[in-house]
Amino acid sequence: MDQKMSSNKKNRSRSKTIREKEKEQSQKNTGFDEPTTADRKRERKQVIQHLTKLLNPYFRSKMKAFKEAQEHGKNRYKDVGCLDNNRVKLGGNWPHEYIHANYVATPTNPKRFICTQAPLEKTCADFWYMCLQDRVETIFMLCNYTEKGAKKCYEYLPTEEKQDTMTFKEKGQKVTVKFESSSSIKFRESSSAKVTKTMLTIEGAGCEKLKTTHYHWIDWPDRGVPTADNAILELLEKARVSKGPIVVHCSAGIGRTGSVVMIEYVMDQLINGQTIEESDKILQKIREQRNNSVQTDHQYLFVHQVMLNFFEKRGLLDETTMGFHKDFTDQYSKCVL
Repeated sequence: MDQKMSSNKKNRSRSKTIREKEKEQSQKNTGFDEPTTADRKRERKQVIQHLTKLLNPYFRSKMKAFKEAQEHGKNRYKDVGCLDNNRVKLGGNWPHEYIHANYVATPTNPKRFICTQAPLEKTCADFWYMCLQDRVETIFMLCNYTEKGAKKCYEYLPTEEKQDTMTFKEKGQKVTVKFESSSSIKFRESSSAKVTKTMLTIEGAGCEKLKTTHYHWIDWPDRGVPTADNAILELLEKARVSKGPIVVHCSAGIGRTGSVVMIEYVMDQLINGQTIEESDKILQKIREQRNNSVQTDHQYLFVHQVMLNFFEKRGLLDETTMGFHKDFTDQYSKCVL
């Protein structure tokens, strides 16, 4: 009997070993085992090749000009595309038509905004010619020249301290930008926002001379949000009288830029007595015109907090929605701190 028990024990042990080996092999076959560095590199290469084949035809069809401009160094970021369907085209006698910029509509104005990347050294002339061509009376600059040690924008703006006139050239064409005056914005309501207003005169390239107001929001953090007070609404109110498109740029021209556009989209519907659309639909419409507009969750929440604060001050909220606003504000404060 002892011999039989010993034999059974050996068989059970052998069966257990076989099952464990089968389990290990099964895990390997299903990818449950911890991959090696070589495995990760191989898998990453496979995924990238697959997605490139899958998605490239889509992006090529939507952003053909952006792809072609890449080799000429006209794009600030390789992964921030410029849609073809409504991109700004430089006309007249300008040497080329491409600039990383898109017209973006609000409900009552098909070209209310031009959303663009921050000028590079080699695109400053293009930027200022675009302003001349489209008769841009207002520019919002939402970034700084350097942020967190990285270059975010070329110094495309003349100042009283450095040089009061700057001339930019592009293959025989030139545009001159002259500094006229500068001052800090004093908001009607208390605000921590630091914004500088600069008056400029632009001329050249066979265009009529143009007076432009440049607003530089100095303390709006990259990929972040400023205080959700009335500052942005006051600036948009000032810019709303512009007949031509309002130029808005941060560094890539999608995150902070998209936030401003989304706020004005809601204001446009409110001012003109239209039903305010659902936020996801508004954002989708904006992104169909300027790819990846509103980059972060915080920026998306910021838009809502600004509008809710405005609605409350205007007395547009009832008792129930006041409660919703309070709850939202509590959660928003926790998120952005």
